[in-house]
Amino acid sequence: MKPLFLTAIAVLAVSTALLTGCANGEMSEAEIEEVVAEILAANTAVDTVAFDLTMDGEITVEADDVVVEDITIVAEGSGVVDSAAEQMHIALTMDYVVPGEDPLSVPVEYFLTDGWMYISMVVPGDAVQWMKMQVPEEMWDKQNEAQKQVDMLREAEKVTFLGMEDVNGVKCYAVEVIPDLATVSEMMTQMQGQMSQFGEVDLSQMDAGSMLKELSVTQYIAADTHLFTRTDEHIVMAITPESLGLPSEKFDRITEDMTTSIVFRDYGKPVTIQLPQGALAATQMG
Repeated sequence: MKPLFLTAIAVLAVSTALLTGCANGEMSEAEIEEVVAEILAANTAVDTVAFDLTMDGEITVEADDVVVEDITIVAEGSGVVDSAAEQMHIALTMDYVVPGEDPLSVPVEYFLTDGWMYISMVVPGDAVQWMKMQVPEEMWDKQNEAQKQVDMLREAEKVTFLGMEDVNGVKCYAVEVIPDLATVSEMMTQMQGQMSQFGEVDLSQMDAGSMLKELSVTQYIAADTHLFTRTDEHIVMAITPESLGLPSEKFDRITEDMTTSIVFRDYGKPVTIQLPQGALAATQMG
């Protein structure tokens, strides 16, 4: 596998560890604040939730002002969160397509338990690679996929009511959330501080906070329960050799343009998260 391709996959896998048209509508600022308060209270009170996610996008690698890699990505997966036990599991398969090469399917799993995040990646032809990094207590909410939606809304720079939408038969508020990019970048930098190596790719010099260029979020919240039903996120990251601590002759820039949709379900139902035996031999990052 080409080194730049592996670098792109590694950065994407780590950053993942870090989204319908909408009708017009009107709500006063006071009404929006009241609904947001109810949403935050309802979602904070629920300990467990499951979700399905889909992702698609493109990774473009440029060198000498020429596109040397153009990778299309499609991913599907699911996950569960137990906030009371501070545990989470996400499993997804990421399909990579590079012109002129055979498609590559890479299963990736994330486990968060006992204050550690375990990441496994299986590249065809290689053995499963397990990595782990310590997650400080204060960083749990930043990794909890459900809690991130709460924090995104709570810490938003601006929240705009877009109207009412029907999502899988559920009447929902549709809101556009303009995140505080400085806060998100700071969170990414904090998490990067726990990393050093992802497989063969050295991440010790990665400046994660500087990579984030765009982030837009649309959240759909059930009108009756005030629980999140779906979240659509669009993120653009620009990765330079400097941000990875690599020589400039390696490449000029890697651009990741990703759209992810997360559909939440099974609130309050029991979940079981079991760490695989192979994870016990994971290589520590950081």
